Amino acid sequence: MRGQRKYLALVVIAPIAYMIALGLIYSPKKVLHVPVMIVDQDHSRLSRQLTTALLASETFALGGYSETADDFPREVALDRAHVCFVFPAGLERDLLAHRPVRVQVLLDYSNYLAGTAELSAANTVLGTFSVGTQIRMLEAARGVSPDTSLLRVIPFEMNTRMWFNPAFNGNYLNYLAVGLAYVVVQLAGLFFTIRAGSSELRGQHATPLRQTESRVWIALAGKLLPYFLAAVPLSIIVTHLAHWFFAAPQLETQPSFWFVLIWFDAVMVTLGYGLSCVAGEPVFATEMCASLTMPNFLLTGYTWPIFAMPKIMWIMAYGLPMNPIVFMTRKITTMGGGLADCGAQLIGLAAWSLIALALAWCGTRKILSTAQEEPAAHV
Repeated sequence: MRGQRKYLALVVIAPIAYMIALGLIYSPKKVLHVPVMIVDQDHSRLSRQLTTALLASETFALGGYSETADDFPREVALDRAHVCFVFPAGLERDLLAHRPVRVQVLLDYSNYLAGTAELSAANTVLGTFSVGTQIRMLEAARGVSPDTSLLRVIPFEMNTRMWFNPAFNGNYLNYLAVGLAYVVVQLAGLFFTIRAGSSELRGQHATPLRQTESRVWIALAGKLLPYFLAAVPLSIIVTHLAHWFFAAPQLETQPSFWFVLIWFDAVMVTLGYGLSCVAGEPVFATEMCASLTMPNFLLTGYTWPIFAMPKIMWIMAYGLPMNPIVFMTRKITTMGGGLADCGAQLIGLAAWSLIALALAWCGTRKILSTAQEEPAAHV
């Protein structure tokens, strides 16, 4: 162990780092700071007080204001809101007239865990605010006692609408299957090539590369293309098993879905090859791959919403290579969006494309130089 310090670093440092990361992910202990969109069509003193009461709750944080609830799907796709409160015109008038008041609440149920927490918090805040407000109004207007006022209170009616929940239920098959499928797809893409570069460096398969006459791009394309052609059909099968066999809803016919899936396969195959070349040893390359993939699912938002994590974890959550494809797939298949809604994720996947390509290019140059040196050594 002392003689192989890079292995020692992985064995000792990685478990400690992961335990700290896991603790940070769940350290808030409950879903907090859900970004909300406020649609205030009443523009009254009461609607402003209600907005203040919602934002005073630790569960909600202001994502933005809008004049219409039609903007909500777009705000969800851009990750700027996950719940929307609509205060209708006549809100204060109806409350003063002691008539039932209806508040519309739109919930993003593409994230089932977050949606459930949002619904519970909305019920609590609206119910408490309604009781407290009407008691004060009755006491001031009619001089009745608090106990009598409480009996006369008419609570807000909350009209709840679930968005982006194809089955309109809490079936975890419809929710978790997408994230879990991409864990497998990522591992397959990486492990297809995780030994390819290190095997070349060890001289096991370097002879055919001499025929490329040091043309790096030709050697790189020839090395990656067979693995890529094997990875694509496998990823298609894996990502659609839940849909084919268990009737999980998925919109797999959209061209944008196929585009990002094939792109992701190309990135993973290239990244695996690049890591293999950098590591130089098959075992160490495999350990690097495992270290890269272990935290992915935990940081996709499926076990805990990202916006509820401490901000120090956001960079890791949004920066890992699997997360852009998971977010894009959810937006395309569950929300019915397109590539125009995936700007940040497209940038993330493009960044990993450049990193993977740079590693693979440098590794191929290293392999070619090694292959050219071997004949001279034999002479």
